Amino acid sequence: MANTVTAQAISVIGLGAMGAALAKALLAANHRVTVWNRTASKSAALGEVGAQVAHSAAEAIDASQVVIVCVLDYGASDSLLRTPDVAARLKGKTIIQLTTGTPEDARDAAEWAKQHGVAYLDGTIGCYPKDIGTPDGSILYAGSRSTFEALRPALAKLSGHALFVGERFENAAILDGAVVGSFSLGAALGFLYGAAVCDAEGISLDTYLSLALARRPFVEDTLQTCVQMIKKGNYSGSQATLDSWAAGIGQLVAFSQESGTDSSYPQEVLARLQQAIAKGHGQHELAAVFECFRKPLADRG
Repeated sequence: MANTVTAQAISVIGLGAMGAALAKALLAANHRVTVWNRTASKSAALGEVGAQVAHSAAEAIDASQVVIVCVLDYGASDSLLRTPDVAARLKGKTIIQLTTGTPEDARDAAEWAKQHGVAYLDGTIGCYPKDIGTPDGSILYAGSRSTFEALRPALAKLSGHALFVGERFENAAILDGAVVGSFSLGAALGFLYGAAVCDAEGISLDTYLSLALARRPFVEDTLQTCVQMIKKGNYSGSQATLDSWAAGIGQLVAFSQESGTDSSYPQEVLARLQQAIAKGHGQHELAAVFECFRKPLADRG
């Protein structure tokens, strides 16, 4: 990423692995970065590479118009920001909240910011610290579009994918839970279980990995088909019924038990398939399992 962005004064509060990576990416882009962390040694390390070190969260806030917060949780963030003194210092400034939290956390933080005259973006980080500041980095932002657009040049230095996902402040947290917490983690856990199956039988994990990666087109096609079927509300197809999926997973459960591998994971998957089959979807495609997860239409506002 070329450093062509006009330098801004930006403070980073919270210097764990992710917060430190954010600060380093901003420094690399020639921004004027002030940092603060409860553990002073973490701030000192960044001071050695060009950051200004604040001695308190209030001092860090005073130093910049834009404040990035990346701490353990929203409780920790609230303990730092929601004091009369700090709230007064934040008035007229912008908070970019990159702390992991729930949709309700995001809504509550946005309302607090509004009441105190603070511009606010709620963000979620969908990558590892090593990806921050690179084209592979991904951060979602929700809130005021005008605030996002004003900060876009700086945000682009934090991640190659700086994506605005809407003006509902909870959108980033919702999508993060769905994409990272459910899809990405679920896929990784499924992969790890497969690794355990191969390991139990002496199959090379390198061979397993290469075959798993080669399945990406199949996975992409399955996801696209699922979305199309969910939108139509029609799960009829001609590729693979839930009955056939359940039969295959049932064989994996039996094989896992025979090989001494913990079979609880495929048993849980099988239980979901069987739940959908019990609802009458045995001859439907995999997408029909969505009906076991979805919020009942009668409960929607």
